[in-house]
This record gives sequence, structure tokens and C-alpha cells, in this order.
Amino acid sequence: MYRVRKSWGDAVSQKGAFRELENAKKCADANKGYAVFNASGKQVYPKTDFSPYLVEVTATDLNIRKGPGTNYGKTGKFTGKGVFTITEERAGTGSNKGWGKLKSGAGWISLDYVKRL
Repeated sequence: MYRVRKSWGDAVSQKGAFRELENAKKCADANKGYAVFNASGKQVYPKTDFSPYLVEVTATDLNIRKGPGTNYGKTGKFTGKGVFTITEERAGTGSNKGWGKLKSGAGWISLDYVKRL
């Protein structure tokens, strides 16, 4: 099944689930900001040419959030200082530069407070 959502983790935004990829694409095209995900949660449409990259965090208390935005809850953890890998980017509330998903799976951080390496 192909699911049309804003993001894989945002199940409440789902517009539909389709057996045929072409039908899912039509639904995503009709709903701005939506994408098609396969059963594993990988975005298959529109295609993304995103490559993971490293960022440096110098703050000791950068919140990690459950989703890409301040409208998502905090995980209760912080990154601390260090270098981290960003595997996905999304726009979201509370960040001018967007949000980056941590490779560790811990959650999302604001890209306003990092330096890309």
C-alpha cells in the first residue's frame, strides 16, 4: 500500500492509502505539501535527491523534538555539543532554516542552531 501524508510520522495527515502508485501520485499532486510513502515509510514521490550531511552543534541544550516543529513535543533530551548526521529535512513551525532529522533516530533539531560541515 502507498500512503499519502505530509510525512511518514504524521499519520493523522493521511489523505489515503492506495494499491496503485499512480493513484497515490495523483492524490499527492492534488494536495500541496503531501508525498507518497511505501509500506516501509520511504518517500517514493516526489523523488528527493537529499544526501545526508554533518552539522556541528555548539549549544549544550539544543532540544530534540518528536517531529519537525515546535508544535511537536520535546523528547526530553538534548543533543549536547558535537557533530551529528542529518538524514532528512523538513520545514516546520519555530525554525527559519527548517528541521533536521538525526541519524540516531532520537528525533528532530532546529537547523537555526547548527553549522553545516
